[in-house]
Formats: sequence, structure tokens, C-alpha cells
Amino acid sequence: MAKSKKDKASKKALSKGNLYSQEAVSAFFTHFGKQPDNDEVLRKAGITRHRLKVLLDDDEIAQAVETRIDALLGTPFRLEPSDTPEAQHLKQQLDEWYFEIASGALNALFFGYSVQEAVYELKPEGYIGLQWIGEKPMQWFEPKNDGRLILRKEGSSQEHVVDQIFKFFLTRRKATYEQPYGKALLATLYWLFFFKQNGFKFWAKFLERFGTPILLGKCKDSEIDDMNQALLNAHAQSVVSIDVEDDVQVLSAQGSSGGANGAFETFNKTLAQQIQKLVLGQTLTSGTDGKGSYALGQVHENVRADKLKSDMRLVTPTLQAVVNALCELNNWAKHTIVLGEESKVLNTEQAERDTRLKNAGANFSDAYFIREYGLQEGDLKTAMEPFQQTFSALPKPAFSFKASVQKQSPEQQEVEELTDGQGELQLLTNEQIKQLATESETPEALLFNLSQLIPDATQSQFTASLDQALYAADVLGYATAAKGK
Repeated sequence: MAKSKKDKASKKALSKGNLYSQEAVSAFFTHFGKQPDNDEVLRKAGITRHRLKVLLDDDEIAQAVETRIDALLGTPFRLEPSDTPEAQHLKQQLDEWYFEIASGALNALFFGYSVQEAVYELKPEGYIGLQWIGEKPMQWFEPKNDGRLILRKEGSSQEHVVDQIFKFFLTRRKATYEQPYGKALLATLYWLFFFKQNGFKFWAKFLERFGTPILLGKCKDSEIDDMNQALLNAHAQSVVSIDVEDDVQVLSAQGSSGGANGAFETFNKTLAQQIQKLVLGQTLTSGTDGKGSYALGQVHENVRADKLKSDMRLVTPTLQAVVNALCELNNWAKHTIVLGEESKVLNTEQAERDTRLKNAGANFSDAYFIREYGLQEGDLKTAMEPFQQTFSALPKPAFSFKASVQKQSPEQQEVEELTDGQGELQLLTNEQIKQLATESETPEALLFNLSQLIPDATQSQFTASLDQALYAADVLGYATAAKGK
């Protein structure tokens, strides 16, 4: 009974469409008007999102941003599959426009979102390629929280939903339902930039007032004006002329080790470190008072690698969307773009374990090696067994007539065999081979007749002669069977 009530409740909800649509929505901002940018930093600063580009004029911010852009642009990419004619055309297009696409998509990291427009043309090779692709002003577009992209040109009241499959490509960073514009990294940097710029203005005024010494002249009452004019002409800066009986104390800035000068250096260094931490993740000297170490350098490189992986994940969907558009326009099979090279470092522990398992008798499939060691189809080939001509009917243990007569030990026999093998090996003549082949009906009989023929042969000579006689007897037997005898 409980199950039937549950089914009725679910069908009732489906009949009203509650499970196929969103209820907690703002119809006004979804269908009418432009949704306001509710970024708290931008609201308090009183600037619009696209005005954040002024931050890129700061030397410290520009250097940190360029570091991340250069790391991304230096990352190799590949297409899968890569051995098709279509892949060659796609790679040609990406090689030409990779800088524009990747750098334009990465601007979503700094501004929250970015929009690129593509223009196509028919290439001489017979396929549709890119004539131009690049970033358009972000203030012309409005990303909606339902995935739509609205084009609203500046100074115009017209707006329409644009195509995001072939024409426009949207990249967003940390976009949410409440904030479809994404999270702008430059917005987080704004107050650091603000204090840094105003700190330099204060420092310039401070240097203008206290950076040069004030000249103090002592003279008689009747010559004060003349002294004052003389000092002005000599220095063209702030001067004071007083009577010899008067006393004036001069207040000036202290040295670089303290006072206002030292405070400004600490202030500027702290802001620079905060900017580098925010953009690059960590600075090499942060928290060490300028004394770096190898361990800290490794941590620094690991953080930089994590930032690069994050940037690759951000721009890969945009690059893939461009590839999908080209494949769809040309009716090509789907191709996938992969940024960065897969790690090819061998896992020694796993390799040693697999070697021990292989020696113990375990057999691994090709799929296992492809999955665990990053190989591809066709890299593994079946090992060819080495061809060895053996005669299974013969006894395996070696023997020596000379050793049996002289009653040599196994160790002496081994030494004898090694020394015998160094001499010139004498094989049987053709007459001797024919005699053995005609008189021996079985391999055992041939073995006995050979021992009678060369009783004083060493083991090496006897083994070589036996192989020669067996081969001749085998061929002669085939020839006799072919003649019907």
C-alpha cells in the first residue's frame, strides 16, 4: 500500500512538471532586462567588470598574469585520433589560431567570463576552416544562469540569444546560478592594486617634500633677504634664512633602515608578495624572509603545476568546442583535443611486482599493459619463440666414453668438455653417414652404431656427429618414403 502511494505521488509531481523544470527562479532577470553584477568587490569599488583591465597595467600584476599565460601557451596539445586526414586539417587550424583561442579563453580566469566569435571560410584543400577567431568585448554579452548567451551591443537596446555551437564560444570561471558572470581573479586583486597605486602616490609626495635636504643659512638681520635669494638661486628648493641668534630644528626623513623609507619598502614588498601569492599560488621567498630552500622550491613548482592544470581544464572545453564545430561543419568524425603530455615515468614498484608475477607463471594481457603503462594499440607484439632443432627421441643426459673408461667425476667431465670444445671439430665423412643411415633402423640403433664407429670421441665430437647422422638419416628416410620403398 505504501509503495502505491509513493508511485501516485511521483506521477502527480511529474504531471505538474515539477521534476522537469526549476521553480526557484527569478522570472524578471531570466527573461527581462539585464541581471546586475552582484560581485561585492566590484559593487564596493564602484566599477564595472570590464574596467578591471586597468589592473593589467600594474607591473607586478602584469608579470604574474603573463607567467600563467606563457605557461599555458607553452603547453603542447594533441588530437585523438591523430592519424586521420581530418586530424591533420584540425591540427593545422589549431596551430594557426591556438594563441588567440587559448589566451582569449584564459581571460575568463581574470574577468570571470570571455566570449569569442568565429568566422569561417572554405579552404583551398576543400574543407571549411577558420578565417578568424578572437575575443569580443565582454560588456556586449550577458551570460544567463540557464546557459544562454545574450548579445547586447553597447549603445543599442536590441538583444538576442546567440548561437554557442558554431559562432560564439563562452568560457566561464566558477560561475554559479546566483553569479552567472563567474568569479574574476582581478576583482580579488583590486584592493591590493588600489593600495599599491596610492602608496606610490604618497611615497612620491613624501620624496618631493623630504627627499632633499632643507638648506639653513645664518646671517645678520640686514642680509637675510640677500641670503635667502642666494640659497634659492643655488638650490631652487625649500630654503630657510634666519638670524644668527635664532634657532631652527630641521625635521627630515630617516635612512633606508628605518622611518618612513623603511616602512614604505616593507609596505611595497608585502603587497608584491600578496599579488604573487594570489595569481601564482605562492612565491619562492614567501614566509622565509628571503632565504629559499630546495624543499620550498619544490613546493613552489608543485603549486605552479597545479595552477597550470587548472588553466588547462578551464580552456580545454572551449578548444574542444571549436574542434567540434569544425568536425560538424565538415561532417568529420569526432576528434578530441588533449592538452599536456601524459606522464611517462615508469612506476618501478609496479614493474618489479609484475616481473615477479611473470616469473611465477602469471600471464598478463595486452589490455593490462596498455592500461597500466600508458601504451597504445600496436605497441605490443607477440614474442617469437626461438627456433631450435632438437630431437626429442634422444636421451637428454650427456655422456662420454672416455670419461666412463677413466672414471672421471662430473666436474672433470665438464672441464674436459670445455677443453674439447676449443679444438678443431672432426665431422663424419659422407661414406660413414651413409653407412650409419643404412644400417640403423631406429634412433637407438643409430646411437649404438655411432658409438661403435667412433669409440674414442669426446662428448663434443660425439654430439656433433650424432646430430649430423640423425639429420642425414631423417632426410634419407623422407626420400625413401617418397619413392614408395
